[in-house]
Amino acid sequence: MQCPLPEPQLRLLRGQLEAIVLQSNEVQTEQSLLQKLGLHLTSAPSDPQLALFQRHFIVQHLLYQLQLQWAEQQFAWLEIGLAKVQLHTYQAQQPTEYDQGRAGYYLDWQHFYQMSSATLEQQLDDFWRYVQRPAEADPLSLQQACQVLQLSWPCSLLQLKRQYRSLALQYHPDRGGDGEQFLQVRQAYQRLRTEFR
Repeated sequence: MQCPLPEPQLRLLRGQLEAIVLQSNEVQTEQSLLQKLGLHLTSAPSDPQLALFQRHFIVQHLLYQLQLQWAEQQFAWLEIGLAKVQLHTYQAQQPTEYDQGRAGYYLDWQHFYQMSSATLEQQLDDFWRYVQRPAEADPLSLQQACQVLQLSWPCSLLQLKRQYRSLALQYHPDRGGDGEQFLQVRQAYQRLRTEFR
C-alpha cells in the first residue's frame, strides 16, 4: 500500500526527523517529535484518537526507516520505545523480536489504512487491561468512577465515550498530561463500561 502523504512531503518529514534526532543526545518523546515536526494531516479523520494514531503511525514509520538505514550503514542504533526515542552509538546490535515485530507493523502502510475508530478503541482497551496494575484490589465504585469522569449517573454510552476521550486526550502523558490522572480516567471508564454490558 502507498503512503498517505506525497513522496516529497514524506522525504521532507524524514529529513526533519533525522535532523531532530541527530541534534539531541537526550531521550526524545514521541509527543515532542510530533510538535517539532508540526505534522498535521490534511485529510485527518474526525475521531481525535484515530487522527492521533495516524500521526503516530507516520512518525513510527519514519523512525523505523531511519533505524534500518543507520544499522545498515553501521552509523548508529536508534532505540525506539513505546513513546520515546534515543540515539546510541553503533554497536552491531540486533533488534529484539519485539522490536522487529513493531518495525514490521509500522513499515507496512496497510496497517495505517486498516485502522478504524472501533478497532483502535478495542486495541486501547486490550492494552490498558494488559498494563493495569494488579495491586489495585479495590475497584472503583460507580460513584467514584462518575466523579473521576465528571459525569452524572445515569448517562448514555455515547456520553461516557465522549467524556472519556476528552479527558484521555487532556491527561495523556504523550501530550504533556498527568500519567496518574490518565490512569484514573482509564480505570473509571472501564468501570462504567461494565454498566453497559
